[in-house]
Amino acid sequence: MKKDMIFFSADGNGLTSTSANHIANLAKEKIREIETALARLTLYSTSVALIGNDTVNIINEGDTIATLDMVKSQLHTIAKAHSLIAWLREAIKAKERLLTEVEDLSADDYLKLRGIEKPKMPEKETALTEDEYYASLSIDERNRYYSLEALASVLGKAVHPGGAIADAREQLNERIKKPKTVEGKGRDALIYAYAPTVEASQVDDVFFALQKEFREIQASLNAMKFDCRRAVKESEIEVQTAYADAYAEYQAEQTRIQNELSAYKKKRVSEIGNFKIVIPSSLAGIYEEVANLGKK
Repeated sequence: MKKDMIFFSADGNGLTSTSANHIANLAKEKIREIETALARLTLYSTSVALIGNDTVNIINEGDTIATLDMVKSQLHTIAKAHSLIAWLREAIKAKERLLTEVEDLSADDYLKLRGIEKPKMPEKETALTEDEYYASLSIDERNRYYSLEALASVLGKAVHPGGAIADAREQLNERIKKPKTVEGKGRDALIYAYAPTVEASQVDDVFFALQKEFREIQASLNAMKFDCRRAVKESEIEVQTAYADAYAEYQAEQTRIQNELSAYKKKRVSEIGNFKIVIPSSLAGIYEEVANLGKK
C-alpha cells in the first residue's frame, strides 16, 4: 500500500521494527514515570501537633512553584510520548501489512502489477465430422457417394434373403423340386402344376451377377466411407495434438509465472524487511529523550 510508505525513509536511515518496538516500550515507561510523579503532586504541606503542645512537626512538604511550573512541560512530554508510540506502532503495523500484501499476492495480481496479460487457457478445436467431410467433397464425388449408397441399398435388398430376386430364385428352385401340389380332398381336390418360364441357370446367372455387382458397389462405398473415417480420425488426432501442445505451452507459462512470482515475493519481502522507520522531525526531540533512557 502506497499510503504505508510514509512511515519509511528513502535513504535507509531509521529504525528497524525491533528497535521501534523497543523505543515504544521505553516511551511507555517514561509516560508511566511522569504520570506517577504527577499523581504524587501535592500543593500543600501537612503538619501535626499534640493538643496542648506548641511544637508543630511537618510530616509532608508540599510541592513548590518550581514543581508546579514543570507540570505543563510534563504533560506535553506525555502527549509527545503518546504520539511517538502511536507513530511507531502504526509504522510496525504498516510494515506487517506490506509483508502480508506480498505474501497474499496472487498470480493474477502479479501479472496486473507487471502489466502482463494473463495467459489464456487453450480451447480445443472441433474435429472434422462425417457430415463436414462429405460436405467438402466435389459435386461429382458427393453425388457418386449418394449413388453408390442408393445402388448398394437396392441391390443388397434384392439379393439378400427376403429380397425380391432372392425369394423368386428360392421359389423357382422349390417349384422345380415339387412341380405339382394338391389342395383339397376327394372330388374337390385341385392339382396345381408349376412350369418354369426361365431356366434355373439363367436365374442363377442374374442372381450371381447382381450379387457380384452388389459386392463391388459395396466395396467402392466402403472405400469412400473408409476415406471419411480416416479423414475424421486424422482430424481428431490433429486437433488433440494441437490442444496438447497448446496446453503444455500454457502450463509451462503458468509455471514460469509462478516461479517469477516466488522470486518477486522473496525479493520484495527482503526489501520490506530492510525498510527503516523514519522519525518525523516533530518527534525527534521526544525520540532522543526516550532513546537516551535505554542508555542509562
